Amino acid sequence: MNNDSMCTVCIPAQHKQKFIRVKVKRTTKPFELVHSDVCGPFSTPTFGGNRHFILFVDDYTHFTLVWMLPDKKLETCTTAYKASQARVHAMGQGYQIK
Repeated sequence: MNNDSMCTVCIPAQHKQKFIRVKVKRTTKPFELVHSDVCGPFSTPTFGGNRHFILFVDDYTHFTLVWMLPDKKLETCTTAYKASQARVHAMGQGYQIK
């Protein structure tokens, strides 16, 4: 293939990228690190009128809690977090979300 026919975008696109691996500190006990995400609004509400949900996932055990929400307001998300924290505490294992 003639080099004159190669565009400036094709040349970098065909090169292999080198990934740099960084060691990540893993959690050592349940609920040391909890990830969360809020999704929505959805076009079709639930029977209760909720159009959003919030998801809490424990990094160590992958234990997942999902709460349906009517909106994405801070107060609503905070209430869901507190309910999740109470649910984890009620499991009886002495766990606390840090």
